[in-house]
Parts: sequence; structure tokens; C-alpha cells
Amino acid sequence: MSPTVVEVAPRGDGATCALAGELVVPRLVRRRGRSVEVALVAGRAMLLPGDDVRLVIRVGAGCELTLVDIGGLVVYGRDGESGACGEESGWHARVDLASGARLAWEGLPTVITDAGALDRSLSVTLDPGASCVMRETLVLGRTGERGGTLRMRTDVSDSDGPILCETLTASGALPVPGILGAHRVMDGILAFGDHSPIETVAGATRLELERGGTLLRYLGAAAHESPLAGVTLGALRRDPGVVAASSEGTTPPVRSLACGA
Repeated sequence: MSPTVVEVAPRGDGATCALAGELVVPRLVRRRGRSVEVALVAGRAMLLPGDDVRLVIRVGAGCELTLVDIGGLVVYGRDGESGACGEESGWHARVDLASGARLAWEGLPTVITDAGALDRSLSVTLDPGASCVMRETLVLGRTGERGGTLRMRTDVSDSDGPILCETLTASGALPVPGILGAHRVMDGILAFGDHSPIETVAGATRLELERGGTLLRYLGAAAHESPLAGVTLGALRRDPGVVAASSEGTTPPVRSLACGA
């Protein structure tokens, strides 16, 4: 199937918005000046074994895009199979942000059932002055399940090189100490760029990346127990001028971050 495309471009004092998609259908919610809000709606039940969702997000110079997921994502498998041996589903997103562009992506949880197997990737490229804030929640298993298998990669870069390169391989049936361990839920907020400072959230680990950017992370047994549950991206943003003055609850900048290989 063709990829889902959301492309916002400047035109005069406003913006144009090109939308296309089949498995994931983008719907225009609001457009005001150069600020656009788009909802991402599942075109059918998904993700089924063999589904391959590809999203291409482009935000033009000086434009602002808010993406809102409508309904979480459930990764299904075939009856009688485990995630370790079943056919994988794919979810791959590429984000390109031009100079001065801003993106806020209010993602909802992705749940991987016992029989599900997910290959997931996110690639973000930022031009000078661009920024993004994204919500990401991954859950191994529905209630009463251990969950299937997950392979995940996140790459964020700008014109000077990589900002974040993170890989994670996990299986609910074969938990590994030092990766997710016995935890089923990895809840996080990722922020990168010149206009993406975010507040610390009590109970969530805060990681400051060496080349700029912040990760808020929580590992736990249930998504509703996360301190990030119910937190909106807009509520987390703060004045960049106070970032240096508030270091409580932070960690020193890290050179690289890898949850697994």
C-alpha cells in the first residue's frame, strides 16, 4: 500500500496541507495561519500480521504541525502462533522538519499481543531552528498477557549529525534484565530542537542528551500507572530561558542511549 503522507508547506501568511493514506488516514482538524492540526485515523483493524505502515511527515519552514492519534494501535498475530515465530507487522515513520518548523505528536499506546511481532522505526531530521516533541508508549501484552516481540529503532539527527540513536529488542515471553526486565510498559516523551524544552515530571526518569534534547521515561507494569499518563505535550512545554536554572531531577548529558541491541 502507498504510505501515509502529511505535508505542510508555507504559502503567504498561511500554509498548505497535503494529506494521503490508506492504512492510516490523515484528517485535517484545524488550520490557522501556519499552524495545522491533523488526526491520524486507522483505515481498518490493525496491525495485522504482514501489515506494513509507512508514514511520511514533512513540515515546511516556519510551519507548525500537531499530530493526534485517534485510538491506540494493537499489534495482532495469528491464533496458535507466538510473537517469536509469527509474521511481523511493520510501523515506520519518517519526519523531516524544515528551518523553524515545529512538530507535536500526541501518540497513543501501541500494544503488542502475545501473538504479535512488531518492527518499528522512527527517523527524524531537523533543519536549523526546527523542533519536535513526541509521545511514545509501548506496551507488551493486553491485560493478562506477557506480550509478543518488539524490534524498535529511533534515529534523530540534524545538519551536524546524530542526536539520538536508540535500539530496543524485547520479548514479553523472554524478559531480559537490564533491557525492560519484568516491565511491560515503556512510556516516554521525546523532545528535540531549539524550541522544545519540557518540564520534569515526578516519577519519570529525565535524560538530557549531549547534543541537545530531552527524554522522559517510565518503565512499569501498567500504562495507567505511568506518571506521564494524562500529561499533554502542551502542558510540558516551558520558557527556554528557565531551562538552565532548573536542573532538579535531571541526569548529566549522555553521549549515547541504547536500551538494547
